[in-house]
Amino acid sequence: MKEVQNFIAVALSAMAGGWLRYQFGQIFIFAAPFPLATLLVNYLGTFLLVYIIKGYLSSKVKSQRLILALSTGFCGGLTTFSGLLLDSIKLADSGRYTELLIYLVLSVGGGLAIALWAGKQVKP
Repeated sequence: MKEVQNFIAVALSAMAGGWLRYQFGQIFIFAAPFPLATLLVNYLGTFLLVYIIKGYLSSKVKSQRLILALSTGFCGGLTTFSGLLLDSIKLADSGRYTELLIYLVLSVGGGLAIALWAGKQVKP
């Protein structure tokens, strides 16, 4: 029964994260030539996962189901590595190599910088 409850919690929160990712795509449609929506949701997901969920909540909240739902479910549904790669292929296929390089540096470097910063902000 516990596994079923965990499954439902992850599935419902993943739907919410996926819905938010979709909304970002709709809001930032004006930036279609550059994959700004994917970049921003990945930044947001990194911050949420490292700072709020793994940092603050994991030390304050005793519910492992809530942590699982928010981290694996919501952040997993929100962030998108496959979207990053698809956007990269689209930039490469259209010959926009400078934008591709900028996108990859911002995605990987920016995500890492956010994770490192957020991790240092969390007080044990």
